[in-house]
Amino acid sequence: MGSNPIEEGLRLTLEKRVEDTDLASRQGTARAEVLSTSKLIMFIEKAVTSLISPYLEEGQDTVSSEINIKHFKPVGLGNKVRCIVHLKYVEGRKLFFDIAVFDENHEEVAIGAHCRHIINLVDFRASLK
Repeated sequence: MGSNPIEEGLRLTLEKRVEDTDLASRQGTARAEVLSTSKLIMFIEKAVTSLISPYLEEGQDTVSSEINIKHFKPVGLGNKVRCIVHLKYVEGRKLFFDIAVFDENHEEVAIGAHCRHIINLVDFRASLK
């Protein structure tokens, strides 16, 4: 894989500010002006792919296959969120991650687990035809 092997224990922290387009009210999922769960999941996936992408070989990518998130604290417009991802274990081409998201006061916003599969892009595209 890439120049370095994918090893259990890899970690990455990614931060962002909640923007207007991240709000549940803008997503149409609620009228509340807070970070939507769907945008939270996209942020988590971005953190995971940012961690793992440098380890992939040319022509490889990963696709999400499972995500289990408990989103229990609202975060409003302009506030910062920080996602910490940890590669818990590798099982063949499956990668299993632990996830924790915190607000700028270091309070937990969400926790969970995420699984991604390493794919060969050419083979994957061919399987869709």
